[in-house]
Amino acid sequence: MNFKSVASLTLCLLAAASLPAFGQWSTQRTLATNAYNGTVTVDSSGNLVSTWYQNSVNAVYGSTASFGQPWSAPVNISGNIGVASGNPVVRGSATGNATVTYTSPALGGTFADHPSGGSWTAPSADNGVNQFFVINDNGDQGLAWGTGGARGSSSTVNAVTRPAHGVWSAATTIASAAHLAFDGALELADGSTAVAWESFDSTCGSRTCKTSNWVLKVSTHAPGAQTWVTSGALLGPDASQHFGQLASDSAGDVGVASIQSGNIVSVVRHNGSWGSAAVVAPVTSLGYSTGNTDNRIFHSDSSGHATIVGFGNQNITNIAAVDGNLTTNTWGKPAVITGADQYPNYFDFAESSSGTAIVFYALVNLNGSTTTWRAVTRKGAGQAWNGPATAGTSCDAGGQPDSAAVNSAGRAAVVFHGYSSDFLNNILYTNTYQP
Repeated sequence: MNFKSVASLTLCLLAAASLPAFGQWSTQRTLATNAYNGTVTVDSSGNLVSTWYQNSVNAVYGSTASFGQPWSAPVNISGNIGVASGNPVVRGSATGNATVTYTSPALGGTFADHPSGGSWTAPSADNGVNQFFVINDNGDQGLAWGTGGARGSSSTVNAVTRPAHGVWSAATTIASAAHLAFDGALELADGSTAVAWESFDSTCGSRTCKTSNWVLKVSTHAPGAQTWVTSGALLGPDASQHFGQLASDSAGDVGVASIQSGNIVSVVRHNGSWGSAAVVAPVTSLGYSTGNTDNRIFHSDSSGHATIVGFGNQNITNIAAVDGNLTTNTWGKPAVITGADQYPNYFDFAESSSGTAIVFYALVNLNGSTTTWRAVTRKGAGQAWNGPATAGTSCDAGGQPDSAAVNSAGRAAVVFHGYSSDFLNNILYTNTYQP
C-alpha cells in the first residue's frame, strides 16, 4: 500500500474534480474500478468497444458506447478465469465488429466476438497464444507468438489466422530452430498475415547467455494459401537483436523497421521483392523501443505514408516522429511532436488507414500526487501534429497508457489508469477526442 500525505491526497482530489476541457477532448469518465489492462477500439462511425480485466471477480469485462454517449453497463465476457489470465486485448474492424482475445484455464487461447450492434458471443478457443493479436479494417485477424529463446535448444515461431467472420486456422509453426525470437506481426489490407522473427546463436553460462549472429526475416501468409512464404535474411548476421516492427499499405508494400549498428533502418517489400536497408535516423535522435512488442511505434496509411514515433533524444525529454514512404523507402528528419512537454513517460501510438493518428502519453509525475495524461493528434499522414492537449488526470499511479485508438475521421479514444482517492483500488478512465 502507498501512504500519501494529506496534502498530496487533497491535490489529487482537486485535480480529478476540476479537470478542464482542452481543445476537443471531452470529460474523462470512469470505465471500471478495481480493474486492469483496459483496451479500446473505435470504428469508422465512432462506435467504441472496450475490454478489461475485472480484478474483483477474476473475469474479462466489456462495455460499448456510441461516440460522445455514455458507456453501457459492463458485461462479463469470460466468466471466472483466475488471477493469472487477466490480459485481454480487443481489436475492431472499420465496420464495428470487435474481437477480444485472452487466456483462460479451460480453453487456453480464447476469443469472443462483438458484432456491430450485437452482443458478445460465448468464449471459444482461438488455437493460439494471446501474445500478439492483429486485425485489419476488414476484420481479418492473426495471432503470432514465439517459444524457446536463448536457453535450451528448441525454439519456434507460430501463428494462427482468421478471415473476417470466419474460423481460426490450426496453429502453424512458421520456423523451428535452436534459437529464435519473435519480433512482431501485422494484418495486411488484403488479409495476408506477416510475422517478423529472428534466428540467433547463444552460449549460456549459469547466469547469463551471450548471443550473436542475429538474422531478421519476415514470413507472410496470403488468404487461402496452404503455406507461409519466408524472406531471405533482411538484416544480419549482427551482434544484437533487431526488434523488427511491421507496417504496410493497401498496395501490399510491407516495411520492417529495426535497429542496426546504432541506427533505425527500414527494409521494404515492393512489388513482391525485398529491397536493401535504408537508414531512417540514428537512435540518438529517435529512440526505438526494445521492450514490450505491444508498443507498436511503426505505422503506415493505405497510401504508404509511413510514420515512426520514438523518444526524441537520449535524455528522454520529448517524443519525436519521422515520416517516410514505403514505396520508395525514403525518410525525412525526426521532429519533436510533444512541444514544451518535458519528460513524457511511456507512450502509445495509433494510426488509421487514412493517416489520422494519436500519440498518447503521461508526463512524469514530479509532485507525487497526480499524473497528467497528454495527447498529440494529426489529421493525416504528412500533416502537422496538433499541439499537446490534456486528455485526463489521475491520482498517482503508473505512467503507462492502457490503450489508444483512432478512426479514419480522426475520432480518438484512450484508456488510462490511476488510484482511487484512498489509494486502495486501480481505476480505469476513458476519454474521447473529436477533431
